[in-house]
Amino acid sequence: MNKNTKLLLMLIAVAIGMLGVGYAFVPLYKVFCQAFGIPVPEIMVGKAGEAKVISVPKGAPDRFVTVRFMANEAQGMPVELSALDKKIRVKLGEPTLTAYSAYNAAQKPIDGVAIHMLAGLGRANTLIDEYVDLQQCFCFEQQRYPAQQEVNLPLSFTVTPDLPEGVHTITFSYTLFESTDKAVTKSTKG
Repeated sequence: MNKNTKLLLMLIAVAIGMLGVGYAFVPLYKVFCQAFGIPVPEIMVGKAGEAKVISVPKGAPDRFVTVRFMANEAQGMPVELSALDKKIRVKLGEPTLTAYSAYNAAQKPIDGVAIHMLAGLGRANTLIDEYVDLQQCFCFEQQRYPAQQEVNLPLSFTVTPDLPEGVHTITFSYTLFESTDKAVTKSTKG
């Protein structure tokens, strides 16, 4: 075997390894989140979440926070994800409904999985996940994005009244990855 053949085989092995890590990312992320107590919602697009009753303490002051929404796609992903609202003011304890949209520019349907991260501004060392109750989310579930169509991806949540005083802004950041696991694909058409 000459040097070029060895190099080619090594590059193919690296490419296959990277592809495997890419497909394992979402399940590994779920395991990581569950291990550290980060909520992983199991709600699919088009399904209503179970309503949780969140009581606002009597005499609690009216408090609002700013919630920002960001969207990204993995490199090479032909589906463009965007937030319908870039920034909104949310009253603590009140349910909020907004949405993202996704447009598939490809000539064929694309299967994808979105993951989210939550971040808070204003107070160091605060894990925001425990103060955001997701009722409906398009994250962590594989979805089918029809060719050259736009779909609406609802997001319903409540920021709990016990959010620490110093937190004034919460950011939802979603990243959309392409997936090929056909066994669990959920259609975004309802």
